[in-house]
Amino acid sequence: MSTNMNNPHTTLDIVTIKDELQLIWNNTNDAIFLIAPNGAISKANPAFEALLGYTAEQLKDHSVPPIIPDHLIEYQKTFLDKMLNGERIAYYEAQRITKSGQLIDIVASYCPVLNKQGDLVLIVGMYKDVTKQVEAQRLLVENEKKYRFIAENTSDLIQVIDHNGVITYISPSVEALLNYTPLEYQDQFIFECLHEEDIPTFRNMLHELHVTQEPLKIEVRYLHKDGSQVWMEVHASYVEDEQEAKTIIVSRDISERKKYEEELKYLAFHDTLTGLPNRYHFTELLKEEMAISKKTLHHMVLMYIDVDNFKQINDTYGHAAGDTVLIEFSKRLKISTRSSDKVCRISGDEFVIILANPVTPKEAMTIAQDIQNELKTPISLGMNDIDITASIGMAQYSGEELPMEYLIKKADRALYQSKENGKKHYTFWTE
Repeated sequence: MSTNMNNPHTTLDIVTIKDELQLIWNNTNDAIFLIAPNGAISKANPAFEALLGYTAEQLKDHSVPPIIPDHLIEYQKTFLDKMLNGERIAYYEAQRITKSGQLIDIVASYCPVLNKQGDLVLIVGMYKDVTKQVEAQRLLVENEKKYRFIAENTSDLIQVIDHNGVITYISPSVEALLNYTPLEYQDQFIFECLHEEDIPTFRNMLHELHVTQEPLKIEVRYLHKDGSQVWMEVHASYVEDEQEAKTIIVSRDISERKKYEEELKYLAFHDTLTGLPNRYHFTELLKEEMAISKKTLHHMVLMYIDVDNFKQINDTYGHAAGDTVLIEFSKRLKISTRSSDKVCRISGDEFVIILANPVTPKEAMTIAQDIQNELKTPISLGMNDIDITASIGMAQYSGEELPMEYLIKKADRALYQSKENGKKHYTFWTE
């Protein structure tokens, strides 16, 4: 037996992630919001309301939100089509209208969240107010002196590189972002500042920039002085000044956004209490495993598990104790299964385990017995030790034509038989 490693997070990690997400959501200066597949804004953080003056409640019924200026409404359908196709928009310069009627410049990013079938579930959007920066960039081109003044007073990282890729200027913000002084960066090759895996991407961007002379944007990792990497959103422009060609690079730290996007995706597919795949994720995992079984003609087994008398535990000791029982129960399920098996929590005290192929009925019943043996040790709840048992139903799939729902139904019927037999049993479904 070996511990199932499907879930890289411990329960404490999940609680920490939830707290961190809430702190980011409530305190970040960037407007973060969720968009429904029809284009309506369904949820928004406080920074969104502060920037645009609208709450999500005021926008939820608008597939074309009133924050979009008239001259950009025609692009809404194109935008939604890209999201439906799973295309991520990392950097998009646009304008928006506040509730008071003010036209502001923003930099937007959009990340579609799709299910395994490719269906759009929601869109994570972020706005940064760059009205001042847009005006600043115009001034940069017009006047070098004004350019340096603004560059040296912005939190973004601004670099000027020559045609050989040598950094000829870097803003003081490099110290706050990467812990290097401007002197340490001066006259270095830009590629020496980047994560090695991102150098080809940056090199290709420079080549395309010089060919098209159109502004480009990418996401790369800069090297911090302490050895870590900092995700940056890079906006590059090609300019010629007195016959000398150079590239202006404006980079913004997006580490927080990257982390936030990944954690949102994780929480969309996992149970927040146990960290196990949730019901939605379970169906995707089962479809995948059945497809493999059908292709290889190997057996797989679906195991349906119910904690016996869980309502009584909740009623006697309270919901907090019940949560503790579920967390410990999920750990024991993972201990009792193989690393290739998928342990999921689909609701309340109901769990399922996808025993990955190849697995024989005998092996499945051995795992079921291992679970029962693991549950013999009481769960400690402060001054109380609670004995828990489980009823288990199993059904086999061998690649035949069978709807997923029917396989689940067979495992559920086997579970019912276990309960009818006095609980604390396991039953293998036979036709």
